Amino acid sequence: MSEEKISIYRADREIFRSAFDDGLVDILLSSFVLMWAVAPWLSESLGDFWSSAIFLPIWGLVFIAVALVRKYWIRPRAGVVKFGVARKKKLTAFTWIMLILNVLFLVLGMLAFFNPVVSPWTRMLPLAVMVLIASSLAGYFLDVPRFFVYGLLFAGGFFLGEWLYQNYGFAHHGYPVVFGILTVVIFLVGIYKLITFIKENPLLDEEQLQWEAKNG
Repeated sequence: MSEEKISIYRADREIFRSAFDDGLVDILLSSFVLMWAVAPWLSESLGDFWSSAIFLPIWGLVFIAVALVRKYWIRPRAGVVKFGVARKKKLTAFTWIMLILNVLFLVLGMLAFFNPVVSPWTRMLPLAVMVLIASSLAGYFLDVPRFFVYGLLFAGGFFLGEWLYQNYGFAHHGYPVVFGILTVVIFLVGIYKLITFIKENPLLDEEQLQWEAKNG
């Protein structure tokens, strides 16, 4: 591979990585982890199904908020990012893989809830494996290694919570404590990334924004 092609590849990779490195994806992930911290408390009054389903509109609001921030804060600084054919194929493959994994994750979660005969450790194992697979794929396809770290912490949270529950009597298998802390960590990383991105990327002038919108 020539030096010119290597430079183009590296530039394309950096542009691709920067599109997912503004902290907004981290904030979205923290809202998902939050469900595992709060839902166990709500299940006492709402039941297992509604204690989780209630988060659907919350995720919708977070998604809208993230979209607005991207539109009014990120795009005026980064412009319109246009990926090459290879990157678009990579994103499409990632989307389909994550869709399939999410369906499997949902099925495994339902089987775990409706099969109380199996030990807690055995129920958590397939969920932890699915989380690790999903986070590893996200880190690989999006070129953001910290997503794998999030997955590792998330998967380990199942076992740490159960350990705290069995040895120290933490409520709800320790999920509120373990996943509550993880939610705060991921959210703070997202906020830090967002603030850093805004500070390091000044607003583009109006002429440049119009050119980006026309050619992006």
